[in-house]
Amino acid sequence: MKEKKDKVPAEGTSRAKRAAASAALFFRKNIYIILMILCVLAIAAMITVAAVLGSQPEDMPDTPVVELPDDNTDTPTVQPDDDDVIAPDPQPEPAWTFAPQLPIDNAQVVKEHSETELVFSATENKWKAHIGTDFAASAGSTVKAMFDGTVSAVSSDPYYGGVVEITHENGYVTTCKLLDEVSVAVGDKVSAGDKIGVVGSNFYFECADAPHIHAELTVNGKYEDITAYLKEGDK
Repeated sequence: MKEKKDKVPAEGTSRAKRAAASAALFFRKNIYIILMILCVLAIAAMITVAAVLGSQPEDMPDTPVVELPDDNTDTPTVQPDDDDVIAPDPQPEPAWTFAPQLPIDNAQVVKEHSETELVFSATENKWKAHIGTDFAASAGSTVKAMFDGTVSAVSSDPYYGGVVEITHENGYVTTCKLLDEVSVAVGDKVSAGDKIGVVGSNFYFECADAPHIHAELTVNGKYEDITAYLKEGDK
């Protein structure tokens, strides 16, 4: 029995040596093949890494750098663009009002404006439309501009006597007929109350009536009743 126990370790050691020798022999015989396999694996790994890196976008935007102001400097004020500025609502312009005054101080209306109802004309001895307003006054009384404006026409003839046309704003035009001693010319700037002449006489137009001034008003070319626009105190 003692002799058998001594043989077992010897046989195990011998078997291990043979296995190691076989492995060493295998590596010696196949060293080139193993090296080739390792080279192939290394190349494959390099190709894989290159492919992954190549899939990244070439032009990557630069990350903006935000510069913070120093503690000792003031924070810059951002000026708004012109498009961001909200302009204030424009204020409405004051309403323009045509408010004429009497052409003669304390004058009385002796014949009203009438286009639809006929008015008797003593001069022509017939009924007709009266497109102006007659203001009675003694001959030689001062006649004044009824509202601010510019003298746009001046004439004189035996029929209408002296005629002064004044153009105001917004299409308003006043005309005074039966004047004498006209004191304005075309192009003159006049204000309400400025003298434009005196009450005339001996002219054929409405000569059968007592001395007076015949005043007409047109608004955008259409005849209107001037007394509808007179200041309250003058009506």
